[in-house]
Amino acid sequence: MRIAFITVGDTKRLTGGYLYNARIIEGLRELGVEVEEIVASGAAPEEQAAAAPGFDLDPRRFDVVVVDALARIACAPHLDVWREKTPVVAMVHELPGIASPEFAEREQRFEGPLLRSDRLVSVSNHGKSILENLGVSARRISVVPPGTDHLINEGMRNPRREDETVRALCVAQWIPRKGILELVRAWNSRERPDARLMLIGETDADRQYAAAVRSAIAEAPGSSITVTGPVDDEELLRAYAEADFFALPSRYEGYGLVYAEALTSGLPVVACRVGPVPELVGEDAAFLVPVGDTGALCGALDRLTLDASLRAWMSEAARRRARTLPRWDEAVSGFHGALRAALAARTRRVL
Repeated sequence: MRIAFITVGDTKRLTGGYLYNARIIEGLRELGVEVEEIVASGAAPEEQAAAAPGFDLDPRRFDVVVVDALARIACAPHLDVWREKTPVVAMVHELPGIASPEFAEREQRFEGPLLRSDRLVSVSNHGKSILENLGVSARRISVVPPGTDHLINEGMRNPRREDETVRALCVAQWIPRKGILELVRAWNSRERPDARLMLIGETDADRQYAAAVRSAIAEAPGSSITVTGPVDDEELLRAYAEADFFALPSRYEGYGLVYAEALTSGLPVVACRVGPVPELVGEDAAFLVPVGDTGALCGALDRLTLDASLRAWMSEAARRRARTLPRWDEAVSGFHGALRAALAARTRRVL
């Protein structure tokens, strides 16, 4: 099987979507699938719009064309034409019109062609329900969540501590819907002399938002917040291993790979009760708070920073929950199955 995998932007970025794509492509190649990764343009909407008219692809060179929903603007003018010649599979981590409702009207003309794809791959059951609500038949949707076993390393769990500091970890881009600013403000609302919050992830995706976050961090008492940029798997694994709990009050997630990684590392989770997150983390291993409820968020941080026995109990619950999560070989197999289903459906239609 020969497939085109179309995306946009810097595919080396350490975000959940790009990491998912990279591991799926690697796994498909190990199965003998010939994958040509095609970067259509930069990721920004204006870059995609500029590239769209001249984006040239002969779909007949491939058995299946896979389009990352991130590339929807660059591909939208061509998708229906491509589908006349070759099956198209849409890889939907999330739909921008759902993740950012303020852009919903703008996104309709780009997401519409994507929703007409022969098959759509969603990373969660919640995502599948969104696609169905938008009129996509359940028969055309495959749910293929990511794996988390790439960060399992028993030897790095519970490393030796030289102090009794309670360490909270957040891994996320600094963009408004991730709730980083709300987390920092909730953290700052209490004196936490024996606790530290570490922020890992891209800080420059939204400069205006980043400035607000940095301003709030500067107000943290006793320099209790540290900032680290993107890190590789080894450093990330170490950060998870050294943390006592994980906190990310995201307003929306397509899946929430970092929550799964935290569970795999045995970390209690603080998150918002939104989208697929409750189904992913469960009730025993997490405090789930309403979006925008700073008091509830602060209360969850208080309980986990002050109660060691609660952290230990929730840590065991996190490990139990992690054992139910899918592995990457299952994700690759599921994605491969979606490709075969798209190809088989087109073959039956031709016959």
